[in-house]
This record gives sequence, C-alpha cells and structure tokens, in this order.
Amino acid sequence: MLYSCSDDVTFNTPAFQGIRDTVFFKANGMRYEQSEAGQVYVYGSLGTQSVQLMLPNYGEGNFRLGPTSAAEAQFTNSNGKLFTTGFDGEGEVIVERAADSIYTGTFKFRAVSPVDTTEVYFTRGVFYEVPFYLEPVPPVLDPVVSSSFFCRINGIGFTPPSVSASAGPDFITGTGANNTANIRLRFPRNVEKGTYSLTDFTVESAYQAAYFSGFETLVESGTVTITSHNTQEGSIGGTFSFTAQGESTIQVTQGTFGFNYL
Repeated sequence: MLYSCSDDVTFNTPAFQGIRDTVFFKANGMRYEQSEAGQVYVYGSLGTQSVQLMLPNYGEGNFRLGPTSAAEAQFTNSNGKLFTTGFDGEGEVIVERAADSIYTGTFKFRAVSPVDTTEVYFTRGVFYEVPFYLEPVPPVLDPVVSSSFFCRINGIGFTPPSVSASAGPDFITGTGANNTANIRLRFPRNVEKGTYSLTDFTVESAYQAAYFSGFETLVESGTVTITSHNTQEGSIGGTFSFTAQGESTIQVTQGTFGFNYL
C-alpha cells in the first residue's frame, strides 16, 4: 500500500491529497461521480488545479494506470495544461472502500502532457471518504404570465388597456389604468406565493394598493394573493380585492393581474 488512510487524514474528512512532484497538494473540493455506463470519476481540486481519477467500474480493487489501461489519471495545472496517463505514464489506484456513498483509497501516478511531453508525478496520494456527488434538482419555476389586469369596481368590469409593472431593489409595482381610473398594487420583490393583507400607499407596509378616479381615496382593507412568481423571468400573477373610501365607498372585487416587471 502506498499510504495508509489512517496516517493523518482521518482527522480531515473528506480528504483528497498527495505529493505533486515535491509540493504538497491538498484539495479543497472533492467528490466522486458515476456515469450511466458505470465508470467512476474521483475528483480533487485546489483552486484551478485538479486531479481526476477515472475508473472503469464501481467497487473496490486495484486499477492499473497507463496508455493501454482502462483506468486513467489526469492532472490539470493552474494554467490549464493537461497531463494524463492515457497519453503516457503509469501508476495505480487502489480503492479500499466503496460503500455508503463514499470512496476511500490511495493513488500514485506519472502523467505526461500530450502538448510537450513534460511530466508530473503524484506520490502518497490519498482520497478518504470522498462523497458521491448528487446533482442538485433544478427548481420548478412558475410559468411566465401574460400581462393582464381585470377587476370589478362596484360591480362594473374594469379591463384597462394599459398594464405596466416595474421593480426596484425591494418592491414590485404594477398598474392597470385607463383614461378614467387607475389601480396600483405594490408588494416585495421577493414575495412568495400566499395571501397578504393590503393597506393604502400612505401606510408603511409591504403590501399596498391605491385607487384613483378623479378624486383621492384611502384603501381601508383588502388582500392580494400571489399565485405564481417566476423570479428569473420577472413574471408574477395573482388576485386581489380591496375597499377604499373617498367621496364614496369603492369596492374592488374579483381582481386578477399578470405583471412582467423585467
């Protein structure tokens, strides 16, 4: 065995390290992956430098390295230069334990650059409890909504021809307007799906509404329900209703909106 995993790396879990020529290489990033065809790739990276051990199958055992071997070791230096045993070189990878989604073993190799035949040597190489890499599940994004606005104002349908929205660092503001009425909604830019109480714009709160139609009003109560919010595309949809007081009582009901703010 080249190097016992119990020498000093048991205090550093996981670990991927070795001697590159005469310089100690200790990876700050490591993982192993398995392809659909069954090959295993054990990686260790230190900044822009990386070591990759490519093994033909999952499991414990000894894997010889060289141009005619099924296993291969590669080193990429900080300038992006590749050294590989697949071109020329030799070495060995010993997998001592492959279980519980971790890989443990040792390695040594001489690898050669196909560009200029310079060499790199790795000795006393150890990978200890290197974890299996699970690709993060991509988030499920809400759909992009069409720009739209509708509500009933005291029972009369309101479908404004002008629908606009914008976003600042903290808030999204959306407006539906025609030449006689204007309704404005505002909520946090990071708002999540749910139902929230509305206040007037003159009240300091995160969720606000305003109604204007030739005279000022004050929103007394209401709610907005966010039904979708695609933050990547800047698209948000939902429903709303509120009561405002001015020269008369304004009941805004059955409100729906689709705002695209980016």
